[in-house]
Amino acid sequence: MSEYDYSVAILGSGIAGSTLANILARHGHSVVLIDSGTHPRFALGESTIGETTYLLKLLAKRFDVPELGHVSSFEGVRRHVSSACGVKRNFGFVYHREGEIQNPEEVTQCSVSEFPNGPEMHMHRQDIDSYLFYSAVRHGAHPRQRTFVDRVEITDSAAILHTRAGEQLRVRYVVDASGRNSVLANQYGLREDPCRFRSHSRTLFTHMVGVTPFDHVTRPSGQPTPWYQGTLHHLFDGGWMWVIPFDNHEGATNPLCSVGLNLDTRRFPKQPGVGATEEWQAFLDRFPSVARQFEHARPTWEWVSTGRTQYSSTRTVGDRWAMMSHAAGAIDALFSRGMANTMQVIYSFAPLLMEALADDDLSAERFASVDQLNQTILDVNDQLVAGSYTSFRDFDLWRAWSKVWFMGWNLGIARIVGTYFAYEESGDPALFDRLFDAPFPGTFCPDLPEFQDLFRRLGLVMEDVEQNRTTPGAAVEQLATLLGSADFLPSPLRLGDVLRRWHDGSFEAQRRMYEWGRTTSPEPMRRWYGYDLEALLARSGGAPAPAAL
Repeated sequence: MSEYDYSVAILGSGIAGSTLANILARHGHSVVLIDSGTHPRFALGESTIGETTYLLKLLAKRFDVPELGHVSSFEGVRRHVSSACGVKRNFGFVYHREGEIQNPEEVTQCSVSEFPNGPEMHMHRQDIDSYLFYSAVRHGAHPRQRTFVDRVEITDSAAILHTRAGEQLRVRYVVDASGRNSVLANQYGLREDPCRFRSHSRTLFTHMVGVTPFDHVTRPSGQPTPWYQGTLHHLFDGGWMWVIPFDNHEGATNPLCSVGLNLDTRRFPKQPGVGATEEWQAFLDRFPSVARQFEHARPTWEWVSTGRTQYSSTRTVGDRWAMMSHAAGAIDALFSRGMANTMQVIYSFAPLLMEALADDDLSAERFASVDQLNQTILDVNDQLVAGSYTSFRDFDLWRAWSKVWFMGWNLGIARIVGTYFAYEESGDPALFDRLFDAPFPGTFCPDLPEFQDLFRRLGLVMEDVEQNRTTPGAAVEQLATLLGSADFLPSPLRLGDVLRRWHDGSFEAQRRMYEWGRTTSPEPMRRWYGYDLEALLARSGGAPAPAAL
């Protein structure tokens, strides 16, 4: 009889824990998947980006877990999982001034590439998470829902989980993917106080019905795609809100819309005695164009009002344990990076854990790279988000800072997509390991030291604005100079043109990026463009026009 009840215990059966459980169980490891709740259930993190979906595709191929591929595209989800998800064809940003009707000229939009796997999506998370949870069980993971773990005892030979019911589960390794109320973070006092992040925000959120498409309550702006077919961000000085519809295509079966209001806690601290519903109504009273969109909307459950969203940890790995995803830390929902960051960590952590189990070396030192990845991802996202909140005080400053996001998004996705397309072309599994073979893992451009310096200097410009050491207008000029003079950045992105409102996600824009990558990109980046685009076009039947949805 084994001295262990299971090889690995995973605390938290959301998308992070269930994804990892699928991988480990599929490869024959004994896994217990523990959660204090049950499925199905609500979860935030509903809007995908290319990094999320292509990492899911890579995880599906690398570890032979087809279910991860099923949730990696809008059509795949509709075919295999649920009809309740929405389509995402753009990132839309609409700027508002308090007490004024929204000016249709004060908008930006980034259209999402649909080649070759279709548009991105709005995940109805209760369906996605349930699907992955039950998939992990089918692959052999042992489910323990409604199970509370009070503490984890670490010895030289095991990790022993003590449950509230008085049970003891003896395992070789513990992965905490339980989120903010992490058992390990609480047990070891790992939360930094104060939190080190510059971002300071809190959130009110719910699901609603009856939300009017913004296109129906505003004058046309000339944007490339309709607002309602993407993730809409209402921006204002001191915060932003998300509007994520699930009913925004012809085949929609889900009437819900996810709505979340994010406020800078220093500008808008929580007021004692003011409830979330009252605060929401006060917000609508300040912004008449937003109010028009929500004139007929009704929440389907009570508003949730959080404290400060951000939290950080001194370390995220130890002997026989690791914290991942939102157990390690959190920034803000802006730019929908949470799931992408989670999948990055899983992609790096899963093979390392399986190798460590085989070697029987489960020390903290073995997983030092995972801690570095966790912490770096959080820090660079914090700089991006903190700069964004500062930029919300001025529309032109937002336009300029949005090019920093656009830069990071394009450089970050290039290596992931390049790895996936190269593998599809060659079938060489050695390609999987090179994704994190770079000197600056966890950053938006891990290959280039010059990018790290540029990103730092861009952040300093926004710190100067935040501290009133420079004006928004002067900052716009500085950002334009820094972005325009960085000759290692992709010329097709035209990043120096900081006041441009539309960001092109068409296939032709992809082709221009591909040609730049193969011919004039910095040498360390060339490998991400080594696949044959013409062969990819032939395999996929060409670059069709976006389907009618």
